[in-house]
Amino acid sequence: MARAEIPGNPERERHRERAREVPRRTPRELPARDGLPLPARRRGEEVAAQIHRAGELPLEEIPTREECWDMLGPDVRARLQAKAGTILEWWARLDHTGRPRAVVLGPGGLCKANPVDRHGKRAHLIERLQLEPGAMRRRSFDSSRTPPGAPAASRAPGGGGPPRGPLPTVDLGLNAETRDVLGNLPADVQDFLQRPFLHGDSRGVVADWDYQEVTEFTHRRLSVLFVLSADRNVTFASGLRILPRGRSPRDAHWEVECYHAPVRGRGGP
Repeated sequence: MARAEIPGNPERERHRERAREVPRRTPRELPARDGLPLPARRRGEEVAAQIHRAGELPLEEIPTREECWDMLGPDVRARLQAKAGTILEWWARLDHTGRPRAVVLGPGGLCKANPVDRHGKRAHLIERLQLEPGAMRRRSFDSSRTPPGAPAASRAPGGGGPPRGPLPTVDLGLNAETRDVLGNLPADVQDFLQRPFLHGDSRGVVADWDYQEVTEFTHRRLSVLFVLSADRNVTFASGLRILPRGRSPRDAHWEVECYHAPVRGRGGP
């Protein structure tokens, strides 16, 4: 039986050129809505993302992403491809019932395929958050070029003057398990993922993620994919951590590809 075509693998294709370059146009500024829980702000004051501590990542003996992608079937894979367009990032894994589900990011939107039962038959419900055309921006993070640590302290408006005190933070309502996973990513990546939601889009943030770790002779390789979405924004990180045997996680090398796009509307199944 021929193996299903895999759209891309963040673990193995980090250095390969993408099929299509993501447009880098700055997304339009989205006004804040009334009634959202934002901290009181004075003129010139900013807010900051919450930088979380790394939590434990329990590992299980489960099928790989590629194997779960195969299990989706050709019809589900084709529908995901059609809704997402060029597949930039993806993962597939088994849900709590042992059936495959998938998350796909493309220029056309953030898409999810979740198993459902329809009239006594197994099927997949595919939902999409449509993204503003041409508004996706992309940024790469490399811990060998940027030392890990908290984002730089904020300075006074205009860039002059000494660093100011800690900025007020916005709570996105992430649960403990989500914070544990997010906290494993470098601080600058955590900031990138959360920043679009800090001004008027912090209510109802939905998080999803997948991680897999492989132990090799000289190192451990951890792959983490993490997405946040709400009414107005989607952010996505696809990261690879290389940790030499016997070393502290502080000595790990991270390479992370991050995306942000404003949401256009919700697509049906």
